[in-house]
Amino acid sequence: MNTMKSTALQRLVAVVFLALSLSFSASAQTVLQGKVTDSKGQPLPGVTILIAGTTNGAMTDLDGLYSIPVKKGETLEFSCLGLATVTTIYQGGSTLNVTMQEDTIFLDDVVVVGYGTQKKSSMTSAVSAIKGDELLKAPATNVTQVLAGKLPGISSVQESGEPGLDQASLRIRGSVYGVSYVVDGFPVDNINDIDPADIESISVLKDGASAAVYGLAAAGGVIIVTTKRGEKGDAKISYNASLGASMNANFPQFMDGAQFVKYYDIARYMDQKANGEVSSPSDYTPVYSQDIVNLILNGDPTDGWDNVNYIDLVFGTGFNQKHNVTVQGGNEKTSYFVSGGILDQQGNIDNFSYNRYNIRVNVESEIAKNLKFNVGLSGVMTNRESPAFPQEVLTTVTPRQDGSPSHVRQFRCILIFRSSTTDITQAPYKTTRTTS
Repeated sequence: MNTMKSTALQRLVAVVFLALSLSFSASAQTVLQGKVTDSKGQPLPGVTILIAGTTNGAMTDLDGLYSIPVKKGETLEFSCLGLATVTTIYQGGSTLNVTMQEDTIFLDDVVVVGYGTQKKSSMTSAVSAIKGDELLKAPATNVTQVLAGKLPGISSVQESGEPGLDQASLRIRGSVYGVSYVVDGFPVDNINDIDPADIESISVLKDGASAAVYGLAAAGGVIIVTTKRGEKGDAKISYNASLGASMNANFPQFMDGAQFVKYYDIARYMDQKANGEVSSPSDYTPVYSQDIVNLILNGDPTDGWDNVNYIDLVFGTGFNQKHNVTVQGGNEKTSYFVSGGILDQQGNIDNFSYNRYNIRVNVESEIAKNLKFNVGLSGVMTNRESPAFPQEVLTTVTPRQDGSPSHVRQFRCILIFRSSTTDITQAPYKTTRTTS
């Protein structure tokens, strides 16, 4: 009987040991090594190797060599700017050499520069570009906020969170000069009134070679915005909407009234004891007696000792919503793009709000073989409300009948008409209307 128990115990121990061995074998990692080369066999330094679904990765050295711990069945991704990404599933072994091909789609991308358009593969100046679809991936109410961190060489500082004044200040390569903006070929003061959903692409001219065509105005760099155009085909109607909330983050926790008077008297006692005015707590006469503390905590606002959390009264949660509708289409001769957008911002402090209404129409028509007619129409109306009295142009202060603080309302409408042909260039006609 004892022999049978001993045999069964030995078998159990063997099964457990085998299971642990299999588990260890399944989770064991292999250090994979290899070399990454281009289509001509030249080593590629700076290639990023990532294990899909994890943050584990490595990078090739100057000789194109790499080393990375990997498990069987994991997916490896080899990526490098200008080259097509290579994805492979690790099936075992200690060596894996990879050959990467040029990304022809990336090299054929067209970038808008100061004197027209140019392919990335033939560019020699410092120009960065981003597609409009990339801008919509980040929640933001204006274009300058979206550009933060999207393109190299651009630094941005958001100096205010007030609705309507929350745009970022941009600097290219740390220049002390301001950035110049060009929208569809026309210089503008800023790009924050443009609906991000209307943008096709943004190019940033960062050095003298790329921005020289704009002269001294380009000392701080140039940002070129190209809005969307029509496409051949049936009409496409799209609707985009977003809803967001804003609130204070990492806000300090303040004392209430009872805590303040307590620690005020403690600090005052310590000062007097350090100066030799008192020797013990019994010698100290508090500024705030227990009766005053009771008045603070009794919840009666009429006794002169209220306990109000003004932070909670002033700051709350702000909400913003964006809506955009576009119609896009055309045929062999004519194409059109029509867009309308609404932005509504409510600040996290009462009586701070901002509304923006955008409309844009771009029509391109081929009248004859060598004659094209382009019309661009854009309009924007803004309304900013805040309990302040800034000395600004185009500002109307409307006092309230109940004697409460007045609000500043701003309305602005800008219409730009643009037409051009192959042989004739007509100056833009711009009308600005202000209402209050």
